[in-house]
Amino acid sequence: MSYRKLHPNLSDLRGDLDLTTGNLFWKIIVFALPIILASLIQLLYTSVDLICVQYFGGGNYSMAAVGGNGSLINLVVNTFVGVSVGANVVAAIYKGAHDQKSAERALSSSLILALGLGVGVAIIGYFGAETFLRWMNTPEEILGLAATYLKIYFLGVPFLIFYNFGAAILRGCGDSMRPLVALIICGAVNVGLNFLFILGFGMRSNGADVTAVALATLISEFLECLFLLYFLTDKKNAFLKIQWKEFRFYKKEAWQVLRNGIPAGAEVLTFSITNVVIQGAANTFGSSTLAGSTASDNIEGYLYAVLEAFAVIICSVVAQNYGANKKENLKKAILYSLGIIAGFGIVLGLVAYLLRYPLIGIFVQPSANLDFDYAAAMAAGADRLAVMGTFAFFCSMMDCFSGFLQGTKHPIVPTLVTLACALLFRLLYVFVFFERIPWLHNIPALYAAYPISWALSCLVYGLLLPHYYKKASKDIEAKLALEMGK
Repeated sequence: MSYRKLHPNLSDLRGDLDLTTGNLFWKIIVFALPIILASLIQLLYTSVDLICVQYFGGGNYSMAAVGGNGSLINLVVNTFVGVSVGANVVAAIYKGAHDQKSAERALSSSLILALGLGVGVAIIGYFGAETFLRWMNTPEEILGLAATYLKIYFLGVPFLIFYNFGAAILRGCGDSMRPLVALIICGAVNVGLNFLFILGFGMRSNGADVTAVALATLISEFLECLFLLYFLTDKKNAFLKIQWKEFRFYKKEAWQVLRNGIPAGAEVLTFSITNVVIQGAANTFGSSTLAGSTASDNIEGYLYAVLEAFAVIICSVVAQNYGANKKENLKKAILYSLGIIAGFGIVLGLVAYLLRYPLIGIFVQPSANLDFDYAAAMAAGADRLAVMGTFAFFCSMMDCFSGFLQGTKHPIVPTLVTLACALLFRLLYVFVFFERIPWLHNIPALYAAYPISWALSCLVYGLLLPHYYKKASKDIEAKLALEMGK
């Protein structure tokens, strides 16, 4: 049987993929592939940043300075990327209901909102960069380099948030391919600029390498923004495009985006706060340990790129079917996604565990600097990867449950689960157990806070999901009854 036979609407992938009809399993796979590739490409370019400063620039300290910003950048940026989930849900529901006018109003409102949020975040982040890093116990020897990178990075945040809002809307309408195209092209530009600045322009020493990779990232994010704007104005779009004559801020549609997006953003913010707390605790072990942790974090990203794609798309799949009153597809969406995540997660986690030392060794290299402890860096990276990589599938299963609830217009529930199982548990774990019990004061025990909280969240979601599935089914039945009455 040919792949075309299994998925007869592959040609729709360029534009608006209808996720309410046909073989849903294969549509989930096909819809996820561009998102997986996009995430892998983004991570590859991040890896190139780290490899460039490691092998051609300042070495381990520069790598630690670039990678040590990760949890803080994620706190700020991912919070607003979480808000973009609201745009995804609203666009998907309007797509399922074939309400083009409302979808286009939501589009223009979302883009204006994204620019406003991005500029505000950029200003706060630029002027507060060094203060934030000190709060995180960033080692003094890399503080200046880390602050330089962070300031330049924040200048690109408006472009980054605009891209993510636009990409979320396209995915909500079933288009996961064109955001991938933008990332491929702009990521290639990023890599090229890294080598041009560091090797061509000689930006290697005295922190110039960190500035170089930050500038390359800034330029590529600006180009991503331009590509998304081009895609959203394409006259060939079957369902959704920017209508400049009606491009303005619509309060009703903007409120719907925020009503769905703010809880999702709060959920991400809650996770990110605990990430910063845990990163701050890890930073107390010194810059050598931070270098190993940075390497592990980058490798973990490749696992999450595959697994999280299915957690991300379930929101679009469920929202489209909820808008189209296809209750039979709601159960299929969650079961298919969870099964795929569990299967891939166990295999990839085992690979990460078995190859943890060679993988960490790609990024961490012996140094002539007597202050750098190569053995400690390798051990810290391998220990973190053993914990985080092996149980990564729990994180994606948790997000899959969350996406189902967001897609059925219950965005506050995941936020409450996150507050209890992530924020409260992790803070308790770090400040009570990790800080006060000597035999838990080590890297493996510190990062164990993550899989334990993921498993707790999955348990709670498993208890809640039957209730909300029944509620969504009743809502759909009520809408169908109302339509028949008319």
